[in-house]
Amino acid sequence: MKHLDRYILREALPVFAFGLFLYVAFGLISNILPRAQWMGTAELKSILKWLALQIPAATVQALPIAGLLAVMLAFGRLARENELLVMQAGGISLLRVARFFLLGGLLLSGLSLALSEWVVPWANRATLLVYWNELVPERSAQFRLIGRELSVGEYVLRYEGFDRASDELQQVRLERWQGQTQTVVLAQRARLQGQQIVFRDYRVFTLDFSQLPVPDFASLKEAEEGLRRIFRAQNIGQPGAELTVRLSLSREDLEARYAGGGFENPTPLSEWWQKLRNPSTPPAELREAQAQWHAGVALALGNLMVLLLALPVAVRRATSPGTALALALVLTIAYYVAFSTGKVLALTGPLPPALAAWGANLLGLAVGFWLGKGIYR
Repeated sequence: MKHLDRYILREALPVFAFGLFLYVAFGLISNILPRAQWMGTAELKSILKWLALQIPAATVQALPIAGLLAVMLAFGRLARENELLVMQAGGISLLRVARFFLLGGLLLSGLSLALSEWVVPWANRATLLVYWNELVPERSAQFRLIGRELSVGEYVLRYEGFDRASDELQQVRLERWQGQTQTVVLAQRARLQGQQIVFRDYRVFTLDFSQLPVPDFASLKEAEEGLRRIFRAQNIGQPGAELTVRLSLSREDLEARYAGGGFENPTPLSEWWQKLRNPSTPPAELREAQAQWHAGVALALGNLMVLLLALPVAVRRATSPGTALALALVLTIAYYVAFSTGKVLALTGPLPPALAAWGANLLGLAVGFWLGKGIYR
């Protein structure tokens, strides 16, 4: 590393660290304010743990704009005081001056991808569980799942009530389809224990719908045989008997996936990619997988894109520190509005998910190269 590189990094790194801290703090505050009314009785230790678990997701979102702020202030000052002009007169191009920033953008993109794959999903899952189980336990996540169709691997689970005192689900239905054959478990009560659901007061029926509609039977014997073909099996549990079924998701997984609460999705990028590559993924889930995977990668590579956008803006427009801060704020808002709009369109809109998710990055690159004409010399 040469003296010039160290000089510029000394200018930019403190601003980057300050911006990262500031934007992460803003992200945490924006999460706690809408939920403050529900957290009046929570312990301070639980609140601090809940906030700490949100730092990885907030960091992934804050890295691009912290880099943008550092470039705007550092290169804006160098341009205002004609230091960049002196460097260019000495044969040093702007891209050479900014090489460590561009390298840093690539490294931050890699860090963002790594966090999104291995750290953020775990932290988001833990954030939701701490919120429902420690901060607002009187509004248990189980109550939010009442009456919903919960997809659990090859099963669909639904229940109509929850008894907090006994921690039991009430009026429970678990069903599974194998071709045209349906197996359904009906129970008055059930408990979720890890990856098992334990039924009490249960009935199990297996029906073969390929035998429907029912024909006209000529005799009672034919009717009995026909009904046996339709009702393949039935099991009525005795009072006090229990039936245990192993699920592909634990209770915590169900709460993290379906309880909601406005938190970030706990699914890693690799899981979205597997759904993309799976030919049996339903169309609705396939679109969601495309949108989430492309949006996650686009946000990570946004660390490099914002540098290419901020460099020409800082050199041409940052005529004072206040102007540099204002431009950094405008670019930050513009990028995240465009990115959020693109993600919504990727999930629900008429545009192809990949194009919508990458729209903000492509627009930023186009504006950056347009503004950069004549300065990359």
